[in-house]
Amino acid sequence: MSALWYRSNTAVVVLTLVAASGTGYLFRTLHMPMAYILGSMVGAALVANLIAPMPGGKKMRRFSQLFVGASVGAVMNTQVLEAIYGLFPMMLMMAVAANLIGVALVLPLSRLAHLDRVTALMSCLPAGMAEMATLAHEVKADEQSVAIIHTLRVLTVLTMVPLWLILTGHPISNRISATTTLTMHDAVFLALLILASLLIAVVATRMRVINAFVVVPTLMSVALVAFGLRIPTLPSAIIIAAQIGIGASIGLRFRFDRMRKLPRTVIGGLIASIVLVSTSIFGLGYLIETYGGMDHLSALLSAAPGGLAEMIATADALGVAAALVAAFQLTRSVFTNIVIAPIVRWVVTPKV
Repeated sequence: MSALWYRSNTAVVVLTLVAASGTGYLFRTLHMPMAYILGSMVGAALVANLIAPMPGGKKMRRFSQLFVGASVGAVMNTQVLEAIYGLFPMMLMMAVAANLIGVALVLPLSRLAHLDRVTALMSCLPAGMAEMATLAHEVKADEQSVAIIHTLRVLTVLTMVPLWLILTGHPISNRISATTTLTMHDAVFLALLILASLLIAVVATRMRVINAFVVVPTLMSVALVAFGLRIPTLPSAIIIAAQIGIGASIGLRFRFDRMRKLPRTVIGGLIASIVLVSTSIFGLGYLIETYGGMDHLSALLSAAPGGLAEMIATADALGVAAALVAAFQLTRSVFTNIVIAPIVRWVVTPKV
């Protein structure tokens, strides 16, 4: 037997999933906030850096996103939809403001990290890492630096939120939907929702639709509720598995070998991430809380530039207004990718 048996693809997958699940359970036992997300992130990162990165992380993330998106439907009703409709102007204003904050950080980041301004812009825009890395490739920016800085930003959000909870004495919750016995009708309904979301998301991704694997089930759930249908609550085991999948996929991105090669990018990206995240969650979050009538934690997560699926999963884990958080996050993501990205292509592409 080869001495490197533990580095085979199958062994690495098993080790990663066991480590991610184990550390998630450990964090839960220790009453850490967002236990399954943070714990699985740490477990997956340890295996990726000490042994080898698990293959298939992208597929695991996308599959988890389907269930994260579908879980929003269970907390949707006509009252929530009316609240989203009433808050939409604020959602749009917050999306514009978040992008302006990102643009303001371009010059400082480019100087701190020794990056060209196009790469710095891709790194500072408040959209998903995959989308910005793809855009960076299109405009011939530094994809690796963009991916590293976006990873640091998500890690910053997922670190600052629980730290803020602890420092402010906010009750720590790891809410998981109560285990329910699904009727055959509910099970079939959920299976069809996930399958339809998967098929549409695959096609949408090929058409360059942003974050399709979380956007599609979220929007489908909203549409079904709007037509008067009820979305069954996903079993707690599935919610936990989805949170572990999301957390582990983030941990797989955190690779020390890559970051050691670009120390200035890491330092500059970390500073820029702290500024962007702090300004967003404490500045924009305060405005959402004050003028949007949302509770403190929901407002912070609504403003946090931490990724659509990650923030929905975090809101669900903390037991706050996941539907409203999803609406704010979705509005910002769509605005950045539908409005800002084409402008970047139009301005930058002729010059490269």
